[in-house]
Amino acid sequence: MRSGDHPPPPRPAAIDLAAAVLVFGGLLGFSQLALGEYVVTGSLPAKGPIIGVATIAYAASIALGVVVRVGRAWLLAVNLAVLVAILYLPAADRPLPLVLALLHGLAGAVLVAQRRWFADVAAWRNGARDLSG
Repeated sequence: MRSGDHPPPPRPAAIDLAAAVLVFGGLLGFSQLALGEYVVTGSLPAKGPIIGVATIAYAASIALGVVVRVGRAWLLAVNLAVLVAILYLPAADRPLPLVLALLHGLAGAVLVAQRRWFADVAAWRNGARDLSG
């Protein structure tokens, strides 16, 4: 908080939930890659390229989960949450990927529903005194 300014808008609990899903999903994905249990790729023949994409998605998921909590990268986080949900769909015949797909879809929906908070945080950062609320 800048000196002389009012406090930032309170963060809704739903934002923390979405951030936790992104961070947890990324960490779980990395652990699966480290163990060789490929949640995303399942039994697909071309695992190499898909593992590369999954690694990037997992790293971005962790980073965006942290950044979203401070009111930044809204659009990027929404797109990533939906992309990761889609990436899990080929393996959705198993329980874990299905749950992860649903959770990432939920995180994307929560971020869209909480768009106003991101706008209020951006206005607060820019020094706007009137936060519509």
